[in-house]
Amino acid sequence: MDENQRIQEALDAGYTRDEIRAMYLANNQPLPTSLQPTQDERTGQQLPKGARLAMTALQGPTLGFADELAGLVGGAVGAVRGESPTEAYKQARDIYRAGVESYQEEFPIGAPVAQGVASLPLGMLNIGKQILPNVGPVVRSIGAGGVIGTVAGAGEAPTVAAIPSQAAQTGATSAVLGGVTETGMKVARPVMSVIGGQAGRMIPEALKGFVGGSSTDIARRRVAQAMLRDGATPEQVTARLSKLGDDAILAEAAGTNLRDLLDTMATLPGRTKNYTEELIRQRQALRGGRIAEAAQKQLSPTGARLADSVEALVTKREADATPLYEQLKPISIQLDDDLKQILDAANKLGAFSRAEKISIGLREAFTLKDFKKATNASMPDLDKVKRGLDDLINSKSAVNERGEVNEFGRSVIKLKQDFLSRLDDLTIDPDTGTSIYKSARNAYAGPTALINSAELGRTVLNKPAATIRALIKDMSDSELESFRVGAYEGLRDIAGTQSGQTRLLNMWKEPATRERLKEVFPSERAFREFASSVAAEARKKEIQTVGRGSQTAGREARMEDVGVETLKDTANIAAAAKTMDTTSLLNLLTQGMARTSVPEPVRDEIGRILMSRATSGDEMRILRDVIEKMRQSQARQPVTSGIIGSQLTPTVEPFTAALRSLLQ
Repeated sequence: MDENQRIQEALDAGYTRDEIRAMYLANNQPLPTSLQPTQDERTGQQLPKGARLAMTALQGPTLGFADELAGLVGGAVGAVRGESPTEAYKQARDIYRAGVESYQEEFPIGAPVAQGVASLPLGMLNIGKQILPNVGPVVRSIGAGGVIGTVAGAGEAPTVAAIPSQAAQTGATSAVLGGVTETGMKVARPVMSVIGGQAGRMIPEALKGFVGGSSTDIARRRVAQAMLRDGATPEQVTARLSKLGDDAILAEAAGTNLRDLLDTMATLPGRTKNYTEELIRQRQALRGGRIAEAAQKQLSPTGARLADSVEALVTKREADATPLYEQLKPISIQLDDDLKQILDAANKLGAFSRAEKISIGLREAFTLKDFKKATNASMPDLDKVKRGLDDLINSKSAVNERGEVNEFGRSVIKLKQDFLSRLDDLTIDPDTGTSIYKSARNAYAGPTALINSAELGRTVLNKPAATIRALIKDMSDSELESFRVGAYEGLRDIAGTQSGQTRLLNMWKEPATRERLKEVFPSERAFREFASSVAAEARKKEIQTVGRGSQTAGREARMEDVGVETLKDTANIAAAAKTMDTTSLLNLLTQGMARTSVPEPVRDEIGRILMSRATSGDEMRILRDVIEKMRQSQARQPVTSGIIGSQLTPTVEPFTAALRSLLQ
């Protein structure tokens, strides 16, 4: 069997001409005629190195079909010249292939690198996410590498018959390399970020803006990264800022990562520490006023205060009731047996004693001491007896330990009702047909009831919810309005102390406080709006911990800032290098690279952005763009790893060939 027949059998067995040629060269045997490079192949091998580099690089983004595309162009040109399109296609393809193969032989590492770099724009297609949308980056890299490798393998197959095996082999290898590359990149990216940050510090600040590396650009990327870690979208942050109020800052509107970033910046040397301290003092000084304002909106929409309301009610009471009581002064009531029995009972209960003391306070005479012998009594004295009965009804002896009226209290109330019924009948004005005494009491009782309701509202938050519900159950609308003005005053007093603020801010975890407040507010909706405002204040109170943690961290940062720690590290690195302690040396170098990787101008900018107010919409719009770019970059990273892995396939071909031989 001659050499040509043996070569044909090898070709039939699936070996390529290049593989057979490599076997001859490896054994230092001369190439048979059938394996000698053709004229077209020699033409491709003799092309300039720059041209062959470009041809090799184009194989990457075209997924191995650049030679076929060159053949199509050559076929079209040949057809225009009147040549055979098939021959022209084959000639152009072979020249291109020979040029690429010769470059790959000369530069076994540079060739796949060139193809990988040229293929990076394919990452924009986001192939991995489209194929595997709900998986992690490593699996996505495997998918992207497998797809690109399969297509590239089909493009690099020397014959149509070899396409299935070549595509499957290259696809499997590329998938594995894509996953390995993404795993390696996960480790490399943080290191590259630190190196890039350290290198960026050597660039003058005036030039950083031209390359997107200014302090503001870096700061925005750090803030955007923290927002992404919190899982907060710009829309959610904007909505939360609006809900927290105009004084809210960006660091409060996302999550723990964003707040921790501000805490870190406030701990390290820079302007952020001063800004946060000023903000905390401002918040502490104004928190009580904001809680009181939230209560006023629901309980006293007109802004009425308790003192002003009581003063106005007292003035109204005097203006309305005084003329009527003046009409009663000259009226004398004839005492019959029924009235004398009522007065006798009131005297025995102690109402006369109270009435006499009222007269002494008013510097007036009390003429009912010997009422049993009297036939008439003045209305002012009888009214004082009624007031004495009121005092008895309101005394502790008239109620039980639960605050409910007892039997004694009910008996005094019945006595008072009988007494008033008789007096009302005996003081009817013949001209109007109404009782002057009843009209006077009503004129006095209306404002008094409102005053009492307002005073009750001021102290009611110390009572159980059930008691509050019972107290306001039978109140009129005007009494409820006064009651809520008083409740607003009570809430204002509570919000004016630190302990009171803590009590209200903890309302969400204290059901008793929450139930009391629900009874005070006019509706469930009004209470929820107030509770929402208090919850916003509780959220904003969390900022008080910023920069106020461990003093050790701040002290270490200040020492580092003046270079003490850097000098220590330098000495330790020198000692490790002298003793050839490789592990310690690597650790020290890593720590040195990471130390203060955020320069002070960047830290100040991060602090400024995190403390931007809710009213600053421009910063949020810029951050939205930064986050979108970061998301696109993160989505492209696995695909890029897959592409790089697919381009590394030729590099590992010797290893895969050896593995196949072992398996066979």
